[in-house]
Amino acid sequence: MRRAMLVRCATSRLRSVSARSVAGLLLLLAGAPAVAQSVSFSPATLAFSPAGPYSVPRDAPVGSQVAGAESAATANKITCALIETATVNGTEISAGSGVYQTSVSGIGVSFYVVTSSGETLITSTGGGYTSGTISAPGNGALPGIQANLVVTGQVISGYSLSSLPSVTVTFTPTGSCSWTTGIANTLATSASNAAVVPITCTVTTPSVSVDLPTVSLGALGSVGSTAGDTSFPIGLNCASGANVYITLSDATTPGNTSSLLTLASNSTAQGIKLRILNSAGPVAFGPDSAVAGTTHQWFLGASSSVNSVPLTVQYYRDDTDPSGTASATLSAGSVHAQATFTMSYQ
Repeated sequence: MRRAMLVRCATSRLRSVSARSVAGLLLLLAGAPAVAQSVSFSPATLAFSPAGPYSVPRDAPVGSQVAGAESAATANKITCALIETATVNGTEISAGSGVYQTSVSGIGVSFYVVTSSGETLITSTGGGYTSGTISAPGNGALPGIQANLVVTGQVISGYSLSSLPSVTVTFTPTGSCSWTTGIANTLATSASNAAVVPITCTVTTPSVSVDLPTVSLGALGSVGSTAGDTSFPIGLNCASGANVYITLSDATTPGNTSSLLTLASNSTAQGIKLRILNSAGPVAFGPDSAVAGTTHQWFLGASSSVNSVPLTVQYYRDDTDPSGTASATLSAGSVHAQATFTMSYQ
């Protein structure tokens, strides 16, 4: 009898221990946290494509795109409506421009929030970008981010993109929701082989002196008649990758936008001016500026195919004094004038 009772007690203890273990295990499972909601970006870094080194025309128009990058956003188990905000970590070129400085003068970065309906530039205005209410995405897509490497001014040589801005994107729950802390992701920008090399031409004839032939007054008998055509080139050595433009300017009268070159004050001939022609005809003068779209700037061609600018200069019967401000009877004398040229690489 005693031996039987001992066995029953041992059995009773074992059952008791087993019951406690199961209860403890059930309690542990009941207290396990749910999988946290999150937002992931792919790729996690905005890596510009194409990769460098970047050969950029020195005078490329402001806003020209050099490279781009995009990252898509995906929600994970988000059952609440969201508000998205985005701010750029960097210095804006000018307030509200949405273009941020890099370590290279003339190159900046712009950021956009990308939705199915389009792209919205992220500026410093109002503290950055703020969306409307985004319906609970569950495990679906969220607005992505695009970054563009753009021209902000004349590109300076000898630099690398060692410093680039980043963007922080935050999704914050709104309305009835069990959590309140926003989900933030900061996306860095990067550029492989990040050297920036401006494309230019070397002028092989920086100073050109042209001697016109002596002509008789009879060759210029009527207003508008020409004589003494003399050809001359401007020599160039250009790297490929840019479009080359040129502007001629009147050195004596910088504001002159006509096609007649003003004579210098040491000229003694009367009733004569000079005219310069390119392959299309008389050249109109413009400002001494390399900015794209400068008045009377004209296109020479792709830099890979340009090695000179063929020009012709001629006498032109204008019936004015050397300054071009008063009428004058045609009379013989010396003729002197100067023009400058400005190259632009776009």
